[in-house]
Parts: sequence; structure tokens; C-alpha cells
Amino acid sequence: MGQIRSQKRVRGGSSSDAVQALPHEVVSYPRSYADGYVSSWHDHPRHQLVYAVAGLMMAEADETTWAVPAGSGLIVPAGMTHEIRMIGQVQLQSLYIAPDVPGAGAMERCQVVTISPLLAHLIAALCDQGNPWPLTPRAFHTSQLILLELGDAPKSPLALPYPTDERLRRVCEALMDRPGHSGTIDHWADRAGMSRRSFTRRFQQETGMGFGQWARRLRCQLALKAQARGTPPGRVAQELGYGSVYALQAMMQRYT
Repeated sequence: MGQIRSQKRVRGGSSSDAVQALPHEVVSYPRSYADGYVSSWHDHPRHQLVYAVAGLMMAEADETTWAVPAGSGLIVPAGMTHEIRMIGQVQLQSLYIAPDVPGAGAMERCQVVTISPLLAHLIAALCDQGNPWPLTPRAFHTSQLILLELGDAPKSPLALPYPTDERLRRVCEALMDRPGHSGTIDHWADRAGMSRRSFTRRFQQETGMGFGQWARRLRCQLALKAQARGTPPGRVAQELGYGSVYALQAMMQRYT
């Protein structure tokens, strides 16, 4: 995964700017991207739902790394800077939603959600209509159903928040460089120059989870990236410190 990025954020435009200027409350923007494409740091005046139809997206936003596999969607609130990297051939369907639209409250927090079959069909239907104006009754009601379904979409557990404490960040970077390392909590606490109790308490306070859970989410994200690039499962399991492909898959099923 590499080193944790600098906290500097660069605002910029994107090819979707013209679409967002349309008068619709909800506009659709389907696209396909090649492996390795990077949508560098930028933000939007509207809330965004980035639905991964196929492939894997790795996003950074709100001091967090998000894995967005096929069947999931990343919600990015209006004005939040973010970066998205495409792993494998990626097909996505984006929706841009005006912040003042009734029902847009579910879009005010950055998170990854699971896209249900019904919601997937609604998004596809809106994309197929091509943002007609004047707005047709079908397009209007489709967009309203999408907002209702988004409000009930279950959250995905694939977020990987970064701690701000430099001692903890050094530990996270070390594990990111060697994700198969099997060090104990005492080992990582010693590496951070902290007592076990201080390390575990501080890590929980800064990330909202224990270090062991953070490490499993990291390995799950790395496994998703490797799989999207066609790396043999046995090699992935070995590099991430799992004794078998079955053990790795059992861990991933908890998150995906």
C-alpha cells in the first residue's frame, strides 16, 4: 500500500464538472477506466455516490483509505477532497446529488455502503436515461427512489482510518510495508515507544478500533487489490501472513 500520504490536499476540477452544472437534483455519470487510472485530489459542489459496477477502487478521503469493490459505493460529501485509484478494469456509475435535496442527509458523511440489487437497478436505470431535461416523470421518480434506498444502504466495514499520533502512524506504516508481519501487540507497542496499555488505548481512541482489527482490514484491502490484479491466491495468502488460502478467505468474508 505504500507510505501514508501527506495531509496536504489540492483542490482541482474534473471531467464531470459540466454534468454537475445541469439543473437536475440528481445527475448520473457512468464511466469506465483502465487499470492504474488515478482521479487525483479534487472535490465537487455536489454530494457524490461512486458505485463500483466492476473492478476495485481504492479511495482516500477524510483521513481514511476506503476499499470499494464491485457491488459497493463510496459516498463523498460535497466539498470533501478525495482521490480515487482504479485497480483492474473498473466500470463505475456516479451520481451527483444537490446538497439541499430532501433525502440527501445520508450523503453528509464519507462512507462505503453496500449497493443492494434494487438500488443497483435503479442507478442503472437513471444512467440509461441520460439526464433528460425537462425531467421526465420516470427520471424524477427513479431519482427519488434512489435517495430512499441510499438512506437505508448498509455500511461496509472496509474503512481504514489513519491515526494522527506520529508514533502510531510509524507503526501503521511499518505494517503497511510488511503486512505479513506477525508481531504481537507488545512488539508494536515497543516499536511505538509506548506501554501496551497506552498503545492499545490510544489506538482505539484515534481510529475507533483495536490494532488487531485495523491490521485485518489492511490485509483485506491489500488482498482485494492483489485479487483485482490477478495475483494467485496462494501467493496473496503467503505475502499477507496466512497459512492457507482458506484462512485468508475466512478473514475476508468478515469484511466483504
